[in-house]
Amino acid sequence: MMFGAPCGALEEETEQVAAVEAGGNTLVGRDPERFARAALEAQRDKKCAWPYGDGWTGERVASILARDVLQGD
Repeated sequence: MMFGAPCGALEEETEQVAAVEAGGNTLVGRDPERFARAALEAQRDKKCAWPYGDGWTGERVASILARDVLQGD
């Protein structure tokens, strides 16, 4: 868990061994079932409602960029 959010690497091995050993990252691999189990476990064990944000980040970023562009004119 990094900064209060679960972190799962979609790889079988990593060069970031220290992060895995410290518990800040989990190797979940590329298997969809294994990934799903890890996500459910993160939700249950880490008290995280949804480990991937609320699904609206793209819209927020676009809104901020559009606002900044329009204010710059």
